[in-house]
Amino acid sequence: MKPARIDHASPVPTERVTFEERARRNARHSRRVRKPHRPRRRGWILGFAIVALLLIALRAALPTILKHYVNDTLDELDGYSGSVADIDVRLWRGAYQIRGLNVVKTGGKVPVPFVEVSTVDLSVQWKALLQGSIVAEIELFEPKLNFVAAEKPEQRQTEPASNWTDSVRELSPFEINRVAIHDGQIHYRDFETRPRVDIFVQKLDATIHNITNTEKVGKNLYASFEGSALAMGSGQIRFQGRVNPYADQPTFSLGFSLSRLELKQLNNFLQAYANVDAEAGTFSLDAEFSASHGKFSGYAKPFIKDMQVLKWSDEQEGFFGKLWEGVVEVAGELFENQDRDEIATRVPLRGSVESPDADVLSTIFGVLRNAFLQAMRRGIEGSLGSRAASGLEKHND
Repeated sequence: MKPARIDHASPVPTERVTFEERARRNARHSRRVRKPHRPRRRGWILGFAIVALLLIALRAALPTILKHYVNDTLDELDGYSGSVADIDVRLWRGAYQIRGLNVVKTGGKVPVPFVEVSTVDLSVQWKALLQGSIVAEIELFEPKLNFVAAEKPEQRQTEPASNWTDSVRELSPFEINRVAIHDGQIHYRDFETRPRVDIFVQKLDATIHNITNTEKVGKNLYASFEGSALAMGSGQIRFQGRVNPYADQPTFSLGFSLSRLELKQLNNFLQAYANVDAEAGTFSLDAEFSASHGKFSGYAKPFIKDMQVLKWSDEQEGFFGKLWEGVVEVAGELFENQDRDEIATRVPLRGSVESPDADVLSTIFGVLRNAFLQAMRRGIEGSLGSRAASGLEKHND
């Protein structure tokens, strides 16, 4: 038996690895076997979920919070109390909507609210934001404003709250730069006359721009406004002007026109204050006036065309009523422009703003009211005689 052969070949030399190569190999190995740090990812997910839940809870509670805030703000109106039915938040466009706004006079028995608005939309004005100004805009849908004449002050509703502008500003986090009215109504009522008086305009659409002067268009009358409406179902109204909303005293200029209002639509008004009935004819009015430094001036030019106040059939009137209407119609014929069958006169408007705290809106409504009554008085005086106009003059005082 042969002994086992022993191979005396030289051993395979071992590979010499440098320190740098070993470090690189270890790094590659660690990258292959490293797993995500799951506890840290779970922390981020948990934090995100908590923030999302808080935002959802805040969004759900925001309408209720805003409703309480708006109601509290409206309750601070001097002499009035306000409430809203609901609040809808539109975060995606930086807005919220007030639904069912109602403002009533306190301390009196006025049968109608002073202000009713179906929807008020308050939002960021994106057009101004793109120009570098952070301001807000308000849009009012189907607003109704009720002025009420009465002998007793507690039953009278002819002026807004003295602090109404402060309350409006508190409803928006930014300065208001634009206000728009859609399908509005304005009523002038008298519940103490017989018949009751309700002079109104409807389908009112109006806009006031650049209230904060973001457009940098001068230092005085930098805000502009324009609008249109329908008076008593027949008269077309147009108006435009400029205003300085932050002046210490009302500062504005206004052009106003009323075209072809059917006189028979004013019969309750004419019966209550002039004791006559209109069977036919139209009333038109052009007016321009301005205000600054506590004074206003301008003119109103009424036109009464084709007026008839006497209809001998189907009327339940006594003999003396018929006789009076016949007299005033004859008097009207004496003052007519016989070529056009039209009566026209020019009424100057001058005066001062009595209250040092008077705001622009109250002043404009007051001057327009006086312009209408003065124009009707002059027009009726020229067409019907001074006896009929005396009732309007007394009412205007």
